[in-house]
Amino acid sequence: MKKIIFGIAFIVLMVVSTFIYIENSKKSNSYSTPEEALKNYEHEYLDVLENVDTKIYEEVAYVFYYSQFDAPKDYLAAGIINKNKYGWRVDEVIGVGSVDKNNEGMASGMDEHIVGFARKEVANVKMGTHEAAMIEIENEYMNAFLFHGVDSELLGELEFEYFDKEGNELP
Repeated sequence: MKKIIFGIAFIVLMVVSTFIYIENSKKSNSYSTPEEALKNYEHEYLDVLENVDTKIYEEVAYVFYYSQFDAPKDYLAAGIINKNKYGWRVDEVIGVGSVDKNNEGMASGMDEHIVGFARKEVANVKMGTHEAAMIEIENEYMNAFLFHGVDSELLGELEFEYFDKEGNELP
């Protein structure tokens, strides 16, 4: 009987220790703003050179920033940062793509977001009933866009519609 009680006590102790370790990990890796969380996150390839824009949706923030492959600010990436009870914590970093005129119209998606590039004169991007948030980048040819809260599988099913500032559809 003593062995059973000792075994149960050991299991309870291990579960409590694991819970405390996970909570301390969340607390130590959480920051007061999404930008600060991204600044303190180390990524193997997509280092933060300069923040471009932040889009916040309830418990999720997207921080778009310039990174570098061949030249400074030649690549656009985004940190997906989740809010927890201690602050903001980086969930993952995604590449949007090379800031190059040839990537105009390119888009990719994963989980519940789609990101891409549109011509500079595009002020609004729609996909079915969904409307994208626009991200101004330092490029004379294009800007970026973000669809949040959409199934990324829609990327293959629906086409993008591009509109100018006056609401006129662009080809």
